[in-house]
Amino acid sequence: MKLTIIAIKFLFVGALFIVSNNQLYLSDSHDLNQFYDMYHLWLSNVFDNVKQLTSYVVKSEWLPEETINKANSLLVPLIYVDR
Repeated sequence: MKLTIIAIKFLFVGALFIVSNNQLYLSDSHDLNQFYDMYHLWLSNVFDNVKQLTSYVVKSEWLPEETINKANSLLVPLIYVDR
């Protein structure tokens, strides 16, 4: 539920930025069509960026390299004491 609200707010804020930065009046049909075109372009760019980010994350190596445990690799001589 929270993710849905965050996504809706993100899309709404994006629409507000498009309207305010381009000084569009949505009551005018020409500006409304221009808004639809810009919003569609913005959404496609957002999805392309998310797609690129997802492919980068999937291709990344998330597991650490196999290394010998340093505590076990130290050659500590054992000293035996005769009693």
